[in-house]
Amino acid sequence: MKLNIKHFIIIFWFVSFSVGAQEGTKLIAWKPIPEANGYQIQIKEKTGKVVIDKKIDTPFHSIEELPSGVYLVRTAPLNLFKKPAVWSAWKDLEVIISEPPKVVIEDQKPIILPKSDSKEEKTISNITIEGEHFLDATKVDLTKKEESLPILSKEVKSPERIDLKVDTTDAKTGPYDLTVTNPYQKPKVVTNFVKVEDPKHNSGTDPNDESKSSLSLTTKDNSGIKKTKVSVPKGKPFRDFTYEEMLAFLESDVAINCKNTKVPALTLSECHKTYVILNFSSEDNLSVFEFYKLISENESDRTSAYLYFSKNCSPKFRPAFERMELQWKNRINLDPDERQSLLQELTKFRSCSR
Repeated sequence: MKLNIKHFIIIFWFVSFSVGAQEGTKLIAWKPIPEANGYQIQIKEKTGKVVIDKKIDTPFHSIEELPSGVYLVRTAPLNLFKKPAVWSAWKDLEVIISEPPKVVIEDQKPIILPKSDSKEEKTISNITIEGEHFLDATKVDLTKKEESLPILSKEVKSPERIDLKVDTTDAKTGPYDLTVTNPYQKPKVVTNFVKVEDPKHNSGTDPNDESKSSLSLTTKDNSGIKKTKVSVPKGKPFRDFTYEEMLAFLESDVAINCKNTKVPALTLSECHKTYVILNFSSEDNLSVFEFYKLISENESDRTSAYLYFSKNCSPKFRPAFERMELQWKNRINLDPDERQSLLQELTKFRSCSR
């Protein structure tokens, strides 16, 4: 077996922790290498005396026996014959402490992970775990009984945050427990941390309740006030929606796992505690987001949306055009500067042809 040396990138922690901590275990850890048949670690004092020279199975090793101080360390992945394939360069080392991990839970409700309604299309979900004492060597699992969710990637952003990409394409529906484990420490288990749902449920609506996928509008004609229900059309391009249909869509397109924003779920890529990352991978996503700005209570958002739709008007985005016409009819309620901007961009919008 040949070990692919291009994967051999070793990263050490150089952070000092209190050596006298009661709960921690001193260890050194590095990025695991998939092809490795174990590792060899060597640690020497600054004088050159080797104090540890061992072959091990894990990408971390306890250095509990070492007194506090600065050392030099290097590691090598082992090949099929348990021989070092290539050594890393010698690096300065200070001990770290593996402490019991903690997970912050703000809401007792599980994070909803959707399944695709097509077996040909993979369903990948992003999950952020927030807490304390996370390391690159921290192990993360999402399980229920004998089932586990495939974790495609795990990225330790900081000691307080881990980002996961999870594949739920073939997952069984239901709740899954989160288990976070640091080396030599007791696992931290959070029951019902996530829940996998079928496509018919993952919009966050009751399948028997049409109110979430429709919008009741109050209108007034010569006979008096009446209510009409507008539903979200299926298979219709967003640009051909009516203004009312787009409102109904935004009413239903709620980001269930991102309660700190009202941005449409369609336009979200990642949701975090204090910020979100938007997804403008398609023109539809961007146009829906600009429509969201168009109906905003913020004047600068609306003005920016006027400009966007007047410039990107071929083909016309019908719901935006109808909204801007409605705004112009009710222009008496607008600030003079916004009225001027609306008139200027609406005039361009009107003359734009498909």
